[in-house]
Amino acid sequence: MTTSLGRGTVLFVDPDKDRAARLRAMVSELGCTTTEERTARGALRRVRSRSVNVLAVSSGTDDLLMSTFLDTLSRANTDASVIIYGRMISAQEAVAWMKAGVVDILLDPESREGWRHAVQLAFSRSSRSLFSRTAAVKPSRTEEPTEILHRSRAMGDVLQMVKRVAPIKATVLVTGESGTGKDILARRIHSLSGRKGEYLVMNCSAIPETLLEDELFGHDRGAFTGADSPRAGKFEAADGGTLMLDEIGEIPLPIQVKLLRVLEEERITRLGGNRATPVDVRLIAATNRDLMAMVRAGSFREDLYYRLKVVEIHLPPLRKRRPDIPLLALTLLRQASDRHDLPMPEITPEVMESLKAYSWPGNVRQLKNMMESLLIMCRDRITLADLPPEITPASGEGSDRLVLELPMTLQEAEDMLVERTLAITGGNRTQAAMLLGMGRRTLQRKLGSPGDEQD
Repeated sequence: MTTSLGRGTVLFVDPDKDRAARLRAMVSELGCTTTEERTARGALRRVRSRSVNVLAVSSGTDDLLMSTFLDTLSRANTDASVIIYGRMISAQEAVAWMKAGVVDILLDPESREGWRHAVQLAFSRSSRSLFSRTAAVKPSRTEEPTEILHRSRAMGDVLQMVKRVAPIKATVLVTGESGTGKDILARRIHSLSGRKGEYLVMNCSAIPETLLEDELFGHDRGAFTGADSPRAGKFEAADGGTLMLDEIGEIPLPIQVKLLRVLEEERITRLGGNRATPVDVRLIAATNRDLMAMVRAGSFREDLYYRLKVVEIHLPPLRKRRPDIPLLALTLLRQASDRHDLPMPEITPEVMESLKAYSWPGNVRQLKNMMESLLIMCRDRITLADLPPEITPASGEGSDRLVLELPMTLQEAEDMLVERTLAITGGNRTQAAMLLGMGRRTLQRKLGSPGDEQD
């Protein structure tokens, strides 16, 4: 079954005719129109005709320096997005190209899922640029992204589940530590659901118990002192759309009973009212608490728990999706750069290894805040000296110790050991291999790509 990623054309720029044909066939199966050029100069001529939405450029394209190509493309005032692919791309090149505005970099050009994600993101960026130019206004800062950037298998599995459940009107329970991105995941489900109504969020822990019922179900005139006019609650406002209840474990027991009734009957009764109003709402609940433990303790209703848990999606913490960290760090830095209108600094490979080795107790939220801070405080280059003490591998007591948080698979423990050793050696793979007691080529295989030596 072909899934269309959007209307538009993907231009492959690759001197290797056979490889271009193979990749074009793969992307065409995703529902995209594709074409190709052998040279970067030919691609620039094609782009100027405004007939291209996405450029997929091989890192082996050598008739122009990649930096020259990207700079020329930028000055051409085009809305086309750029993806660069190749197996022998160094960390320094990746950082420089992302800084120049490249949407994504594929180190495994044969990955169908990698192309699906990259092209979808590129079309999204291209569409937003076109809208901004046509409407002559900047996109609203209140709009939240629904794209979930990832390279890890853990997040790939999560997004496959999202694709399966999104079109079905089933209640979803999203679990995970604070800061893992539960709201973005819920927005993603809504964006793929096809529902025409709004996506609304309510943080149950931020609303006093006395006001929570009114916020959810609304009130009629005269329901209580000061209720001079009727007011719709979140369920009515989200009719035809999606309502995300964050921190669902904070809802008190009496309101849990009423919430269960709404989910079962699909109708609400306002405070002070006697008329039941039908509502068509897709509910997504999120929590960082153990609801089953709360059920056993008597603080959460068992029947509501199972009604919410029709589908459960668990978001893994950032420390268990370490392959995602470089992509997230670069993207968050670029977003902060756009938001504050500041030039995007370079991230050294040593810094990137340190970011991958850190445990990130605050997850993606902590990484986002730190990248924004680094953007503001640093100038052209982010080095190890700019990192907070707890992240710098050479500082702090116990920085040469590896703390394993169980339960953890043997593969996850090995990945952490390799990443921490690389951080200690400043990214030097030969030294890291010696410390780990393995050959350099063995280490490179474990890292997933040949890479470039940083000796």
